[in-house]
Amino acid sequence: MADILIRACFFLLMVVLGYLMKKIGVLTKEDGVAIARVILNITLPCAILVSFRTFEFEWSYMSIPLISFAANWLMLLAGYMISRRGSRDERIFYMLELPAYNIGNFTLPFVSGILGATGVVATCLFDMGNSPMCLGLNFIVTALVLGVDPGRSVLRSVLTIFRKPSFTVYFIMLVLSIIGISLPDRVFEFASMISPANGPMAMIMIGLMLEFSSDRSKLKEVLTVNVLRIVLASVIAFLFFTIAPFSYEVRKAVAITAFAPISSASPAFVSELKGDVELVGFASTVSIIISLILMPILFAFL
Repeated sequence: MADILIRACFFLLMVVLGYLMKKIGVLTKEDGVAIARVILNITLPCAILVSFRTFEFEWSYMSIPLISFAANWLMLLAGYMISRRGSRDERIFYMLELPAYNIGNFTLPFVSGILGATGVVATCLFDMGNSPMCLGLNFIVTALVLGVDPGRSVLRSVLTIFRKPSFTVYFIMLVLSIIGISLPDRVFEFASMISPANGPMAMIMIGLMLEFSSDRSKLKEVLTVNVLRIVLASVIAFLFFTIAPFSYEVRKAVAITAFAPISSASPAFVSELKGDVELVGFASTVSIIISLILMPILFAFL
């Protein structure tokens, strides 16, 4: 447990380092965007590839994406109910901020840095049900509720996930695992040289992306969204960790992933619907800080 806590603290220090580098002008938020491109297109796909080297597929694992898919719809409905008498901005905020998880460039680096290969794959499975929602379906439903033409089809939104190299690598490796085909060892050896950089780069990138707001009038909405997300995450984590018939590594990974922060795609969708982007950025930052506190604790004590 001590080793896990120390490693988790190192991850947190990397976030602080990234934030301090931005505050003193050594790096900028735009540098964080560039680092994110490297993570999503190179280091994260390699980390996922390496995790499949010893993975053995079981059909029961396919229940994991169903859990995250259902959680998204539940929170989308909660956002609709909470904001049904609110303003247009409130409707956009609650329906796009309550559902969806930032797994690709936040949770996976934590998991890949601390848990084993099975934990990484379990987190990817959770993201399989989450990605179609956070990359389009949540936006489509919100736009339709507002009476706005979403400008995209459901199929197009689902297929958007294959534009993410990390998901494409994961999907291909999952298929190969199902049919029993293994890649040459040299492929894994090459990916193993790159994958260790994923965690540190992701934590520094998160530090560069952190933004704080002093507008207290927005605190109620921000707290409401984050408290509801924590409540649902606690329910999912407790039920899955205590009841699900999976290995300890899988149950632990899913329980931790449930506490992932708000999707990084949300601000773009809020902007597209002309909502309050500043409020979304504030809520996302608070969500990241909460996850940075809770996830290491869960790593250590679950």
